[in-house]
Amino acid sequence: MTVRARYARVREFIYLGLGVALLVAAYQFFTMAITYMSRALVATSAMSALIGFTFIVAALQLFKLSALAWSVEELRREEGKS
Repeated sequence: MTVRARYARVREFIYLGLGVALLVAAYQFFTMAITYMSRALVATSAMSALIGFTFIVAALQLFKLSALAWSVEELRREEGKS
């Protein structure tokens, strides 16, 4: 198995791991936004919520990219078997 083939098999798991890490970071920013809002720091709370939404969007894009990488790899495996 070549290095490129090994990387292709691991690539979707890398994207999944990064997506989960971004979801955790988004959760932390949302909890910080709630904490800041309870202390009446409106601008800081809004900025934290905006960063949290940005991380959620990035995580969703990484999940889509992971699904795409997985489907391309499966398609290559099916073509190799035929």
